[in-house]
Amino acid sequence: MVTDLKELVSLSPDPIIAVSRSGAIVLFNEAAERLLGYRGDEVIGRMTITQLYAAADQARHIKKRLYSSPDRHMQGYETQLLSKAGRTIDIRLSAKLLMRDGEEFGSIGFFHDLTETKQLEFELKQMSITDSLTGLHNQRHFLAVLEPELERAKRHLRPLNLICIDLDNFKQVNDLLGHLEGDNALRFTARILSEGIRKSDMAFRYGGDEFMVLLIETRSEEAEIIGSRLKEAFDKRWAAEWNRKPGCPMVGLSIGIAEFDQHESAQGLMRRADARMYATKKNSKR
Repeated sequence: MVTDLKELVSLSPDPIIAVSRSGAIVLFNEAAERLLGYRGDEVIGRMTITQLYAAADQARHIKKRLYSSPDRHMQGYETQLLSKAGRTIDIRLSAKLLMRDGEEFGSIGFFHDLTETKQLEFELKQMSITDSLTGLHNQRHFLAVLEPELERAKRHLRPLNLICIDLDNFKQVNDLLGHLEGDNALRFTARILSEGIRKSDMAFRYGGDEFMVLLIETRSEEAEIIGSRLKEAFDKRWAAEWNRKPGCPMVGLSIGIAEFDQHESAQGLMRRADARMYATKKNSKR
């Protein structure tokens, strides 16, 4: 019976680790070796389960959860292990206290590797918040993050600015050069924005040829400098990279900047930035 159990543990595709009451590792199957990079003889009797968790307090927290459970077991608990090479590994744990004559003598855990699942979740999330054409954040993500950022600015009394950007003469790019070149112009704009903002800022394609840039903890004077730098970079690179194309129209940026008023709504801030952008566009046509 014991031999059969050891064989089943060995054949399990998921890591199985058992520990004594003190936390010393007493069982470490082949799947655990593959996942964590340790040989069994490196850990059995030599390491404690605490050393395998990414967070030092996880073993103690899990033990408390097991003790608080009426049947002394838990299922589907997500946490992280640390491999021999120092890689953090997301796992789902099911564990049970081992009892004999009413006394605990250890516990056993079944660990399911979530690396691929977490990667897929991350990729799906990125797809849901990313504009597929430009690679910037999309309108949906802009609307999702704007309210929390405004609340944070209110709570900490920190400045925040919004830049609304629209391409001038973009329709002529589509009409004269075709929609494929129009798409390239939007990608070109996205690169200018991505390269011209700070790591703390966020750029979005709001829709069509309209873009938004959220400047976190930024005052009006700084926002004006950033806006001017973006426009200058666009004009310079458009002249260098696009004006050589036969029939290419002159395209520029109209920019509207609004600093968040602690008493206004997200919609109010967007309306002010949008209105200033259109005022800039109107003045440029005179």
